[in-house]
Amino acid sequence: MKRKSRGERREEGPRLVRREELDDLGDLVALSFGGVVPRRRGRRNRWWQGRTGSYVIARDGKPVSHIRVVYNVLSLNGCRLKIASIGGVCTHPDYRGQGIASTLLDHCVEVAADAGASLLLISGERGLYRRALAADAGPIYEAEVSPDSASVATPAPCARPAQPEDWAACARLYQSEPVRFVRSAGFFRRTFSWRAVRGTWVIEWGGEVTAYMLLSRPWGTPADYPRRLVAEYAGSRAALLEGLPSLFDASGFEQITLRAPAWDQELAYLLDRAGSAPKPTTLPDHTIRLLDLPRLMRRLRSHTAERLSRVHVRGLTFDQEGSRCIFGFGDEKLQLDLRKGAALVLGGPEAPPVDGELGRVLALLFPVPLPLPGLNYV
Repeated sequence: MKRKSRGERREEGPRLVRREELDDLGDLVALSFGGVVPRRRGRRNRWWQGRTGSYVIARDGKPVSHIRVVYNVLSLNGCRLKIASIGGVCTHPDYRGQGIASTLLDHCVEVAADAGASLLLISGERGLYRRALAADAGPIYEAEVSPDSASVATPAPCARPAQPEDWAACARLYQSEPVRFVRSAGFFRRTFSWRAVRGTWVIEWGGEVTAYMLLSRPWGTPADYPRRLVAEYAGSRAALLEGLPSLFDASGFEQITLRAPAWDQELAYLLDRAGSAPKPTTLPDHTIRLLDLPRLMRRLRSHTAERLSRVHVRGLTFDQEGSRCIFGFGDEKLQLDLRKGAALVLGGPEAPPVDGELGRVLALLFPVPLPLPGLNYV
């Protein structure tokens, strides 16, 4: 039988993955991220369990490109906002360079917007996302902390690896954060049942859990790599820093890179006072795509009302036409593409200067605060 040429092969999608394709999808993800296809099929990773959120393009009935879409809700100073996150983005090596991933990403952007999401958080920053008008994920502070520079208090808080039963205490701490993902008690209970021994540390003082942090290894490093990144934290900032000497002693780590959103001025101040001056930067390996500017600003109406006077609130307008954002105040108008619009709204080096009264008002309102991806990382 004559073998079909690549141009004659049947292509399907973008669409949701089908149940009978789950093993082939597992092979694709394993090959793309691990370089090796597992021998045992049927052991499905959580990325592609069921059809919900896994979109593919298939050739001859087998997935050759995949994107996983997950929805979360953010709480930004009391405002609730639906966002989408994508991960597991991959294309089979034999089909790269053909625009398949771009087609699939465009489809997922439309799906997320139709589902009511205002933002798309992407765990990556490669050209594929930049071409889709994704911007830097937002401003953060970053500081390097070593055992020698960690502050010591008397009596010092104690750090220890989290246990499954710590989920309730950590949930209370996180749910008190002003900018966070909305997480139920069930989310913490389920997550701590498998992640507690995989990087989460709690800080105790006076027998109570007063802070916690999630530590991760830089991508591609071995398990015994002596440096860690802070992917999430909550609770007392002072206890967090004063518990670091205990954490270094218990873990043997040589350095921790502490990342804090730019709005967390308290932690930035404490780091500076402790001799670990934080440096302004953007969240590495992440980008963010603005999906619907008017919807985003409607969701943030109470946040806007607290930041601006009534005159400013009534005069501001937000619109979107295709891939362009339109900001207005009175007779002043500013049009930006989605990438620069996202940089203006969320903060970042690509944010353009804005003149006039419009610029003065927007400077009072933006950037919109965002949390670290942490346990919601996709």
